[in-house]
Amino acid sequence: MLSVRFLPNLERQPINHHYPMKRSILTLLAAFTAFAPLTATGEPPTAKRVEEWRRKAEEGSSSAQFNLGLMYARGDGVQQNYPEAAKWYRMAAEKGDVSAQYRLGLMYCEGQGVRQDYIEAARLFRLLAEKGYPEAQFELGSMYAAGQGVRQDIPESIRLYRLAAGKGNARADYNLGLAYENGQGVRQDKVAAKEWYGKACDNGMQKGCDAYRRLNEAGF
Repeated sequence: MLSVRFLPNLERQPINHHYPMKRSILTLLAAFTAFAPLTATGEPPTAKRVEEWRRKAEEGSSSAQFNLGLMYARGDGVQQNYPEAAKWYRMAAEKGDVSAQYRLGLMYCEGQGVRQDYIEAARLFRLLAEKGYPEAQFELGSMYAAGQGVRQDIPESIRLYRLAAGKGNARADYNLGLAYENGQGVRQDKVAAKEWYGKACDNGMQKGCDAYRRLNEAGF
């Protein structure tokens, strides 16, 4: 978990392996949502389908390696096994698969299936953040905020949150709201905080709606 040295109630992304399976990334902003289902009906894969993915993964297909890793992470068609998931994610990540790099980074952050390693997590998130992926920008910003895997750098965390927020990342919106409300890394400005909370709310975060309402009722 993140340290509270920076912001109270700092929003952070838990590992969620229950996304549909990825086939290809078509655009920058779709990088973490452009997935195809496990099967045409959305059902867990059959043993035959799992073996097909395994064969392709062993032949070196990064897409199959990612999908096999996701199967193990979710327990779809195989027994759930986080170390095995991390193994296949790592193979795909080494070939430049951005979704595998992102999920492996989360696993290193949480110590799920691997030994917790904030430095490696930050390295993976940085690779993606520099390419403009908002989820990675948010995660790396959170690491700078807490000083995990990197030297604590509040201005850098704010910069990364702004980049992610500019691409519609609700958690970055919310953390910027916290920053302005508490005067952390920016001049305290509760009107600006309310605006950022409002953006988080507009982007689907209930905590943002609640914070917006709280400040609004306080007259900001």
